[in-house]
Amino acid sequence: MQRDKAGGRLYAARHVTTLSVSGPVAIPRALVRLCRQSQRQLLGLRLGRVYGYGIGLSYALMVALVPAEVAVSGTLWVRSLVTASWVAGLGALSLASDLSARDSTEGVTSLARLRGYGEGALERARVLAGALRLGTTVLVPGLIVAVALLLKLRTLSGAAMALSLLVFTVPYAALVGGVLAPLARASHHFFPGRGRWLLAAVVLGPWLLGKGLNAPVPSIPAGFDWLLSQVVRSVS
Repeated sequence: MQRDKAGGRLYAARHVTTLSVSGPVAIPRALVRLCRQSQRQLLGLRLGRVYGYGIGLSYALMVALVPAEVAVSGTLWVRSLVTASWVAGLGALSLASDLSARDSTEGVTSLARLRGYGEGALERARVLAGALRLGTTVLVPGLIVAVALLLKLRTLSGAAMALSLLVFTVPYAALVGGVLAPLARASHHFFPGRGRWLLAAVVLGPWLLGKGLNAPVPSIPAGFDWLLSQVVRSVS
């Protein structure tokens, strides 16, 4: 409490936090790091990290074995990122669980409150931390394959394509994480206790329908696949 010099009245001093300085939607880095450390123990995200390296090394080996052709090389890059995107989808199922209760049990919520952050800021940090981890699952194999292509394709056009794919890997990985992580958390909030089922239905339902009807049906997997195909077509 502080005293007003003019009127002698007591008033509460303004409590300034990172959120009040940076803006109402800012997410403190310390809180994101705290959530990333907590989410590191989730099975889906742990497997995604291991599979990400495995996918990248496997497709890099295929790049070394196949003929040095631009079309074939671009297809391998697309397939590696499609596979990594599916793995990221499996990791998103872990994010659709009750992370709030888990954080409360492990003391993450208490630490956040001690630092002056409420549940709203903590939930936003969960989404961003999850997006970063899912994006990394896609980023790592994409970069590995792009570097392998750069070493394999020794022509000027081939090197230019490999560099373009290397650059395009970053925004695509950010897109995958930015779509799946908020969708996973929203699925949990809309259907508590069954968030994973809702997420699977939203992501796989339209895709399976399109496969069954053998017709183009808008879906998240089909959209990712189409985007990657357009990227390779534009740089080939």
